[in-house]
Amino acid sequence: MEKNYKYDIAISFADEDRNIALSICLALKLVAPELISYYYPERQDKMIGKKLKEELKEIYRHDSRCVIIIVSQHYINQNKKFVQAEIEAFMPRYLMEKETFLIPVVIDDTSVTKVGDELDGITWFSWDYNAEHLADQIKRILGKNIDASFTNKKESKKNKSRESSQVFEANGNNFQNDVMFGNNNTINKGNIK
Repeated sequence: MEKNYKYDIAISFADEDRNIALSICLALKLVAPELISYYYPERQDKMIGKKLKEELKEIYRHDSRCVIIIVSQHYINQNKKFVQAEIEAFMPRYLMEKETFLIPVVIDDTSVTKVGDELDGITWFSWDYNAEHLADQIKRILGKNIDASFTNKKESKKNKSRESSQVFEANGNNFQNDVMFGNNNTINKGNIK
């Protein structure tokens, strides 16, 4: 029996790399609107009053179908206590998981093994400032898992048609489903409604 996850994708990143994480999150919403992503800035209100490290452990180890990690010099900084908590949460599951669970996106020349020696040999994406293309590749990688997840979600709640106008909120801004991503992680502001 397939596990019913709270999130299809959780994105782990350092604060300095927030714009890249945001562009990936928004691109995933455009390419695969049926997916539910955990992107901390969008879910901050749900964490108020809770023990954040414990919540992160649950999200990154148990509640997410897969984890995207944004690998950079900032991400491997040992002083980033919440990033370290996320790494400690997903690493044991990565070592045991048979399906694709961890998707590294390297945005500078940092080796994925700096995140943990356990990642030696893992394949990864190199960041090329094209979040929509990356989201499409991630959707293809997850393939059948996305289809199964979407079918389960359709049964539990009403599904909106893909043709309907969808609005995404990020950092207090609303975006229609025609948002485009440009070079250097910018969003085409002409599509803000």
